[in-house]
Amino acid sequence: MKALLNQTFPVPTLPSIEIPNQTSITVYNMGRAFSIRTVEITHFEGVGNYTFACTRNGRYLISKCLKTIHDMVGNDFVRVHKSYIINRQHIKSRLFSHIQLSCGKDITIARRRLRETHETLAIK
Repeated sequence: MKALLNQTFPVPTLPSIEIPNQTSITVYNMGRAFSIRTVEITHFEGVGNYTFACTRNGRYLISKCLKTIHDMVGNDFVRVHKSYIINRQHIKSRLFSHIQLSCGKDITIARRRLRETHETLAIK
């Protein structure tokens, strides 16, 4: 019995699964669900376990946390703050600590994400 307790067993490894970037996301407005293309989204704003997808036309509720959304949308979006993910295609101007989007929203870059954000945005 003691020999079984001290014996090690191999742990099966799961194959890595690549999640493709989504081109649209299901959002809710006035109790109705519909899809919105990710290129139309200027930024995502996280509020607790919910996220708002913001476009030039309005804000739409998504019942997922910001981290889940960031994993879904891919490389065109950059996490700049605990509460914000921005679409790099909608950046109008970029200062050291702020980013202004095409919709007019001014988003502060978190101090701990300053270097990472500027390096990521300089690549593309």
